[in-house]
Amino acid sequence: MKYIIVILKSVIIEAFIIFIFIFLINNYFRNEVVTIKADGIGYYDYLPSIFIHHDLIRKGIPVNSNNSIYDRINTLGEYVKYNDFKVDICSCGTAVLELPFFCWTYLTTQRDGTFNDGYQLPFQKTIFHAAIFYLFLSLFFLKKTLRLFNIKYYVIFISQALLALATGVTNYASYDAGFSHIYSLFAITTFIYFTTSFFRNRNLNRFIVACLLLGLIIIIRQVNILILFFIPFLAMTSENFRDGFMYLFRKWKILVPGILLLSGVLFIQCLLWYLQTGSFLLYTYQGYGFNFASPRLFKILFSYQKGLFVYTPVLFFSLLGVIWYLYKKKYYLAFTWMGFFILLTYVLSSWWCWFYGASYGLRAYIDYYAVFFIPFAVLINEVDWKIKLIVVFLSLLTVPVNIIQTYQYKNYILDWALMDKNKYWKVFLQTADRYRGLFWKKYYEYDRFTVAKEFETYDFTAHAKVSSLVRKVNSREVPDFSRVKLIMVFIDDNYEPGNNSKIILSIHDTADKHNYYWADPYFLHFSGKNLNEWQSGFDTYEMLPFPDDSDKIIELRIYPGDQEHKFKNVRLRFLVPKDVQTH
Repeated sequence: MKYIIVILKSVIIEAFIIFIFIFLINNYFRNEVVTIKADGIGYYDYLPSIFIHHDLIRKGIPVNSNNSIYDRINTLGEYVKYNDFKVDICSCGTAVLELPFFCWTYLTTQRDGTFNDGYQLPFQKTIFHAAIFYLFLSLFFLKKTLRLFNIKYYVIFISQALLALATGVTNYASYDAGFSHIYSLFAITTFIYFTTSFFRNRNLNRFIVACLLLGLIIIIRQVNILILFFIPFLAMTSENFRDGFMYLFRKWKILVPGILLLSGVLFIQCLLWYLQTGSFLLYTYQGYGFNFASPRLFKILFSYQKGLFVYTPVLFFSLLGVIWYLYKKKYYLAFTWMGFFILLTYVLSSWWCWFYGASYGLRAYIDYYAVFFIPFAVLINEVDWKIKLIVVFLSLLTVPVNIIQTYQYKNYILDWALMDKNKYWKVFLQTADRYRGLFWKKYYEYDRFTVAKEFETYDFTAHAKVSSLVRKVNSREVPDFSRVKLIMVFIDDNYEPGNNSKIILSIHDTADKHNYYWADPYFLHFSGKNLNEWQSGFDTYEMLPFPDDSDKIIELRIYPGDQEHKFKNVRLRFLVPKDVQTH
């Protein structure tokens, strides 16, 4: 009982932060039903493939054999062609860490015998629990690392809270919990602790654990082997760095087992590759790679599209910590940290898709957040109280910014891949429903269509809290109505951000008994430029084939919300493909 109390006391702060984190998810973001999605499928699928579907071993069974072993695999986008076989594009390290949680769910969940086995709700939930667990461990080992740098406990608490609530961790431990980044964060943060501890006291057990963790880091994401270049900083001085390695070579009986342990962990991935393709070593990202001659250094740090310091501004204070090192003439620490940061940024920004796809923020940096919070914590720990208050205050301001932007990402207010300056400020800190899907409109090749008919209403005043009919059209008034593919609605306005109007387009039969079509987008979705800027906005409604040729009634209505509003130059345009002749 005594030891249990000691353990609980040692993790009480981490437990408190996790409690706040879960409370935030439950009461603001809402729980995510599907956590295994996109890249997360590739990282996770080793487990259902091995334990449930038994379709991992494919060597000797090529794709063109039409063997049923590929039936399920062909439905998953995370498997790619490699020679005559298909291989999981992702590495297995994340699955290794998810394994205990998967096993518990596997033993306690009734499966249904379909391709969906392993992806039912209990498995989705268990991956969220796994992410929370490894976030907890990340916070714990961040604390232990910062203690090695003599950081005060209250500064550590601030750093831990900011890591969980002011960074991409907020999203990748909840909405995108199946991605690899929280698992990499845990492995790298823990590696940093054990490596730093080894250089402090030459404890060989620390070296052994660090070797184990390095292997885990690599099989989670191979590019994270870059963390080796951070070791000079962790040694604190060039002399300590040199002496630490010389000490290892003198203790070769420990060095060799450490290397063997590292190799053993790496062999897990090699074995899984072999079972899938018959090759122990391969590169799964065929056709993708790094363009080291053209890194996107500025974009990866400062662009509105995905810039690190735009979506995770708290990390910018880490650079102030490096400046503090220079001010205190700790040149070795300043240059080794900055050297690693530049190398890391160069490599990550050289990836063919430098913004790392449709995702929240610059997610590739999440794995290395512990690297950033060391100089951040040192800065707060050592500066005088006036500067300390300013830095802490500004850092805490990034928490609501991150939480709101995470909410925006989850609710389709942010464009997941193609944000720019205009889009960013258009929705900055906005969470109202009318902003959802603002940048998710489908655009069409309008030059492939011709106008069958256009109706003009000019100006129209809609009264508050009343759904007002703007235009009613009988399908007989539209030539070739049965061939109409697109209906466009144009409205001139300055599109004020507070305008809560909805534009309602409906199609029903003449007896008003059967409804064929209904859409009610928010008026703001018509805007193609900045809000508060006069423009001719429009939205497009895509028609599905109608079940019959009977007459239809097309109605355009406006519901202006709580305020009366005058809509100018309202037009209703019907488009048919150019190969369809109107008459």
